[in-house]
Amino acid sequence: MYLTYAEYQTMGGTLSETTFNDYEFEAETMIDWYTFNRLHGEESYPEAVKKCVYHLIFILDLNAQAMGVGSTENSQDGSGKVVTSQSNDGVSISYNVIAASELVTLAKDEMGNSIKRYLNGVTNSLGRKLLYRGLYPGE
Repeated sequence: MYLTYAEYQTMGGTLSETTFNDYEFEAETMIDWYTFNRLHGEESYPEAVKKCVYHLIFILDLNAQAMGVGSTENSQDGSGKVVTSQSNDGVSISYNVIAASELVTLAKDEMGNSIKRYLNGVTNSLGRKLLYRGLYPGE
């Protein structure tokens, strides 16, 4: 586990431990894919990895809220909907509606971009760059 629940809470996280565990697993899987599993076997993880996981959990939760299928723990009104316009006298509210497949694609793109941004230049204990797309000797 790249980020423990206690560390997550210390960083300001508010999700339940069950929801956190689900999202942390997804975040870890994405990081492993981008880093060719270069973090496996490490005894400790760089701070950039922990911050990356925290950010990925945030993205996963936002995506779940927008799709209306996951946690709404961080949603102000609990609906997970995004208001695009609102009028007062006639009480009219419009919500941004995006197809679920488009939301998933946007979330995956944002997660990939976040991993690249957070882990750029970060190395493991062997001095290997996590995002290096080639193979190091012995890999």
